[in-house]
Amino acid sequence: MNPAVEATAPARIDLCGGTLDIWPLNLMFDKAMTVNMAVTIIARASVTARKDGGVEIVSQDQGTRIEFPSMTAVHHHHKLGLVSRLILQFLEGKEGVSVVTSSQAPAGSGLGGSSALNIALCAALSRHAGLKLAKPRILDIAKDVEAAHLGIPTGLQDYLAALRGGANVFGFPPGGVVIKKIPDGPARELERRVILFFSGAGRSSGINNWEMFRLVIGKDRRTLKLFGDIAARAGDAAGALLMGDMDGFTRAVAGEWSARAKLFTAISTPAIDKAIAAGTRAGARAARICGAGGGGCFFLIADPAERARVIGAVERTGATHMDYRIAKTGVRTKAV
Repeated sequence: MNPAVEATAPARIDLCGGTLDIWPLNLMFDKAMTVNMAVTIIARASVTARKDGGVEIVSQDQGTRIEFPSMTAVHHHHKLGLVSRLILQFLEGKEGVSVVTSSQAPAGSGLGGSSALNIALCAALSRHAGLKLAKPRILDIAKDVEAAHLGIPTGLQDYLAALRGGANVFGFPPGGVVIKKIPDGPARELERRVILFFSGAGRSSGINNWEMFRLVIGKDRRTLKLFGDIAARAGDAAGALLMGDMDGFTRAVAGEWSARAKLFTAISTPAIDKAIAAGTRAGARAARICGAGGGGCFFLIADPAERARVIGAVERTGATHMDYRIAKTGVRTKAV
């Protein structure tokens, strides 16, 4: 085994079509697509061998440390249970380790930070164990372990962004995933026009995603209609971006959020509604909450000339502007 390995992976901003990446919802709506961009808000994981056989887990951003005397003593009834599950997935029956994690994404931000950390840790643990896993295999392990930990279905878009980097359109036909890279020109325009904010309050994507999932599987007519609208607008957004039509993309995002906001009342919060209203008055042309909603991050789309005014207006409501760039590469590992 390698004595010490570090891995990094980017979080993402989901631009349009979120939730449609969850199986089998992706198969229930024609040509379901999700559009996102990996961003330079990074999750980091390091794995170091321990000679004493103990297992230590440290989350630097959460200020939490969990210790076990041996690998056989590891359990998951603690705050860092996903990390301990991944440790056993790769290292059960092997020597002790120290695992240190950190994430630049605020907890509950809706930026897919936990999934980015999952991918980074899978990459670090597999390299530490001397395994050479292809990215599709890492994705399968990451999503299955997280679903087991949460007890609910998980989507694919967060893992795909963390693995690949860049700005992409993901399609989910039967039998696999189709990926189309957004060209460099439109990607640069996304950086200039999509303005990211943190509301200051986190949320649980699992709760909101499960409610939507339950309603679709239960054939709730209103929910099916709204998801049909979301899928159509996501297709419009994907097509517009691939053609470099930023006005068309902006209209599609506005339409997608209009449908998504009707799914259930808790998808937004009064603070986010106030911030979006202020940004709209300042010149923003579209807005959307990141992830499943209920708090966390949100973004507004504005012409570059209006950017500074929109940021100022939204920050005066109490939200925090988060700077980013598109992360051109996905997960990376190195010996340290």
